[in-house]
Amino acid sequence: MKYRCIVADPPWPQKLVGKFKRHSGPDKLPYSVMTISEIASMTVSDLAEEAAHLWLWTTNSHLRDAFAVMEAWGFRYLNTVTWVKPSGLGAWFANTTQHVLFGYMERCEFPLARWRPTHFNATPLKHSQKPEEFYNLARSISPGPRLDLFNRRVIEGFDGWGDQSPNSTQLDPDPRLLGKFEVNTETQQADATGVK
Repeated sequence: MKYRCIVADPPWPQKLVGKFKRHSGPDKLPYSVMTISEIASMTVSDLAEEAAHLWLWTTNSHLRDAFAVMEAWGFRYLNTVTWVKPSGLGAWFANTTQHVLFGYMERCEFPLARWRPTHFNATPLKHSQKPEEFYNLARSISPGPRLDLFNRRVIEGFDGWGDQSPNSTQLDPDPRLLGKFEVNTETQQADATGVK
């Protein structure tokens, strides 16, 4: 099956423990992470119909990497949508935002809606869980069928895929096999500044 809408929240490598850590929190993430090279090597374009939309989540520290991943996956960048949170953590700034890059495959079409704001407000839930406000936005703009890569909960109107997905869809082709990688659990605390 090919999709008109793909949401991806890759498990970016993150460094959680540092010299200037102010807040107590977990020493490791509740999921396995991948290197930037592993993420970029996924063959997501093989899952996309012509004119498909890609919503690619990124952290502030991986913003540049996300642009490179979007290009490697065969999508063209169009805009950034920002999730504004009421509070946040961080070493230098309090990260009260998170960004999702919007791109498209081959040609840009908006058959459902357009002229939506480039930000939305929502309260964070569990670590890395994206709010329903985001999914409402994606459903209002992007036609189906829809896929949520790396999902960790069931989202109405989306097939799911990932090692922690409660409704994982058998994808053909499987982006892991064509990308020729295995999830590396040893990069749990990889340095977020470099490509491995």
